[in-house]
Amino acid sequence: MKNDFTVLIVSSVWWSAITRAAVEFLESGVEVHAICPAGHPLRCLSAIRSIQTYPYVAPTAALANAIAQLRPDLIIPADDRVVVTLHQVFSEADPTTAMGRLCRDTIERSLGRHEYFAYAQTRLRLIDVLREQGIPTPAAANLATMEDVRRWCAATPGPWVLKRDRSWGGSGVVIADTQQEAESSFHRLSQPVRMICALRVLLADRDIYSFMDATARHPLPVMAQAHVTGMPANIMVACWEGEVIGTLGVNVVSYQGRTGAATVIEITQSADMERAARVTCAALKLSGFFGLDFVRCAKTGTYHFIEMNPRLTQIGHLCHGGNTLIRRLLQHVRGRAQVAMPAAAMELHERTLIALFPQILRTDPDTMKNASAWIDIPWRYPELVEELLRRPWPRRGSVARLEERLRPNMPYGKSVDRGEALGKLSTLLKTGMVTDMPMAIL
Repeated sequence: MKNDFTVLIVSSVWWSAITRAAVEFLESGVEVHAICPAGHPLRCLSAIRSIQTYPYVAPTAALANAIAQLRPDLIIPADDRVVVTLHQVFSEADPTTAMGRLCRDTIERSLGRHEYFAYAQTRLRLIDVLREQGIPTPAAANLATMEDVRRWCAATPGPWVLKRDRSWGGSGVVIADTQQEAESSFHRLSQPVRMICALRVLLADRDIYSFMDATARHPLPVMAQAHVTGMPANIMVACWEGEVIGTLGVNVVSYQGRTGAATVIEITQSADMERAARVTCAALKLSGFFGLDFVRCAKTGTYHFIEMNPRLTQIGHLCHGGNTLIRRLLQHVRGRAQVAMPAAAMELHERTLIALFPQILRTDPDTMKNASAWIDIPWRYPELVEELLRRPWPRRGSVARLEERLRPNMPYGKSVDRGEALGKLSTLLKTGMVTDMPMAIL
């Protein structure tokens, strides 16, 4: 018998953050199904009703069939590739058929009005919209030729940020300190991925999805942004039909590499980020979840909008003010109170400085001294904790291990085995971080 509310989580990458969102949905009493790659940590959650493997061939047809079969009330894309694929499913669905109408209605209900889907794929369009509304944004421009790069560098003080459209997780983003670096970066970002790089992704990361993207050989637009000196910040938004249901803003205290994901965050309230979130939600008639990235200017403290993540981000499971964004949206959509949160999870609403797990394991503990952050470990799910203590599945192969021995300075930190992970956790606890359960249970 079908539950009164069904959620379909779709992931094409091995990001672990979506598992924390899945736990929130499960503990809220809704039926959860998932589509994800082999080896994804979602597969550790036995309460998920069904799990299918994300296809690397014809994903639009597979997602359309899954929607028709499962008839979810809400689709949760875990990464940007899935968002683009859902947009394609919508455009290819035949509105004259029952299956086509079901696909289109479900995707619009989950993401928002289809007229604005393009804003999630082209960074500059949303920047222009927010700038017109007085939202602080750094100067930005599309780059089509090398002459565009030279004109940009001549007119805009460096350093400069170059970004390739349809890239995510810090990939496809370069901070160039000199014009020579900017020209070299533009040449690399604007061209199709070299086959040798695509093969490295396939052999070292075992990522056939990124390999298939690379073999398509399609160049993508590149955008330049002026660099804002300061620290990253972001806000996640739960929304419905253009209305903001709830927000959670954070300042990033520590992050991976120069452009990578946050490892330690501090919950904050910012009028700048709140206003940008409400303008974006209303202008694009969004539903579901999205995130906005900012840089907090070191000189003025002003939050400058950088880009949008058109999906649920890695802070959606965090409890603040007695609830999470996931539960707030479910309560709004279902029109009734949600299942009470576990007492252990409720404790998090008192925590404002949080080390995200397992991301924190890729941070050098020596750089985290005197950081009294709460390490956000899902102790209630020991199978999941065990999985997240291991290397990410794509990095468990012999080629990945060899690469890390030959290339010690990995862009976003080196993967760690279980023993090294426990050693890092022990060191972090000794430097002042805290968690809610002794590690002796592992």
